[in-house]
Amino acid sequence: MTDRPSLMSIDLWPLHESRCMQLLREALILLDDGPVDEGECDLNRRLYRSIIAAHTRAARDGAEQLPVVVPEGRNPPVESDAERAAREYKIPDFYWAYVDHLAEPGAARQFVVECKRLTKATKNWNYTEQYVHAGVLRFVTVEHAYGKDARAGAMVGYLQAMDVEQALAEINTSANAQGIAPLTIRRRPGDTLIELDHQLTRPFPDSPFLLMHIWTSGQERRQPGSSRRGKASTRTPDDPA
Repeated sequence: MTDRPSLMSIDLWPLHESRCMQLLREALILLDDGPVDEGECDLNRRLYRSIIAAHTRAARDGAEQLPVVVPEGRNPPVESDAERAAREYKIPDFYWAYVDHLAEPGAARQFVVECKRLTKATKNWNYTEQYVHAGVLRFVTVEHAYGKDARAGAMVGYLQAMDVEQALAEINTSANAQGIAPLTIRRRPGDTLIELDHQLTRPFPDSPFLLMHIWTSGQERRQPGSSRRGKASTRTPDDPA
């Protein structure tokens, strides 16, 4: 046993969360234009490149470096998983892993980020409803258990042809139906970013869990085919994720 302080006891994990969120903000500001109906996979692929660009810029400015972000990686096992769990087959959009080398085994945690489009419903797919069902609830259900053993995680919302007020009202209606606390707008850092959060009650550690949301409204003001690179949309009809 070591008498050295653990990650949680010296508050390094909140610092890790803060650095992840700041890098995510910077990446979303760097995110290049795309058509208003661009699909989630393409958006995430471009966001990954923006995260790397933001990471590189921070390194050149002398900032302390985060671990490399993992895109579409399976949930790693955590200490409380006695045997292989269903959650280990699930794939969050992104996570930054952190290993506390000062603590005893069980110190590996991930800051998980899940991303979803926020746009008008089609006859086959309700995007704001799926933001809750296939997004928020993945941080709550045992089957997915995103961010297990961590105290916070994040979601990115890509606003497309939908304003903030409509998206928030529809999402909170779906959240209420699932017994989830409503999202509250906390700040608007810049012209295109909106930050929200809420506390989730979970049947596994850590609970309560702070889920932070960053919505980018840059896509909301663009029209189909307006990308400065002229990139065609690859959105599938239902775009489930």
